[in-house]
Amino acid sequence: MDIGLSDLAAARLKLLLWQEQQDGERLAVQVVPLTSGCGMPTFALELTEIRPSYRTADIKGIPFAWKPGEADRLHGIRIDWSPETGKFSVWHPGPPHSFVCGTHPEKDGPRSASEPITENRRAEPE
Repeated sequence: MDIGLSDLAAARLKLLLWQEQQDGERLAVQVVPLTSGCGMPTFALELTEIRPSYRTADIKGIPFAWKPGEADRLHGIRIDWSPETGKFSVWHPGPPHSFVCGTHPEKDGPRSASEPITENRRAEPE
């Protein structure tokens, strides 16, 4: 799994995991894709128990876990932490695909992340 993790983000995640694992429970970081409407995907970070069906990877000493089938969407994710804001930034510089507003993914299919959004791909009746 290719997850880009800054040193600041790794240090902050390590501290959060240490605080939450005081009862001996083994936790991991899970990157959760969120629905953001049209355009680029957004993500959240959660601390989760490692379930038997999850896939895992250790990145800079931080355990990451994801559900089977999520690897393609998460491959390439970048995570940083800002001491000024006290917040994480999670983004994907080149998501595998997204959908154009006004299209139906099952009918119209995905679009390339590099394809410009200039108009709906579905023809409107005249």
